[in-house]
Amino acid sequence: MTGQYESLGDENLLTLIAHGDKEALECFYERFSTQVFSLARYMLKDEAIAEEIAQDVFLAVWQKAGTFKANRGSPKGWLMSIAHHRVIDHVRSAKRARASMDRMAQEMASMEMLYQVRTEDEAFRSIERQEIAKALQTIPEAQRTVILMSYFQGYSQSEIAEILEQPLGTVKTRIRLGMQKLRSIFKNEAALSP
Repeated sequence: MTGQYESLGDENLLTLIAHGDKEALECFYERFSTQVFSLARYMLKDEAIAEEIAQDVFLAVWQKAGTFKANRGSPKGWLMSIAHHRVIDHVRSAKRARASMDRMAQEMASMEMLYQVRTEDEAFRSIERQEIAKALQTIPEAQRTVILMSYFQGYSQSEIAEILEQPLGTVKTRIRLGMQKLRSIFKNEAALSP
């Protein structure tokens, strides 16, 4: 890099960058890259992502240098504003991705409950899935939840109590009452069938 770029002010560098001067961008990068990277690393606590954000910020400078307005602030302030917005955009995007993954995981768990019915109880083995699903809809939700978790997802009663943050005795009672109601439903249906 020549001395002429190093002696230029930040505004002059942005003017040259706006006209496609790559050496001006290199000089601007050398002046501010550490500060941009430090801001991103401080906000994100992740060095690799901070490096990506810093590169993205200077790409934005290359593309948007012509939008800089000296009457609205300093070149450094403009640059750090771009960096701050890029970090915020990344954080929001990551939150949306996590929320989407959580929703997908919940949907998959629901599908597993409906389509991968497995049980250790002999009475359930001989009954078709549709009949089980229909019968489950007739019992109280609290009982249905613990039965699904126990028989269809394979959780122990202790695990269910911990997940639902309920006393173990409550979980055991709900499973027992729910199973009694289901057995009663199946006995009544068997008695009605020819």
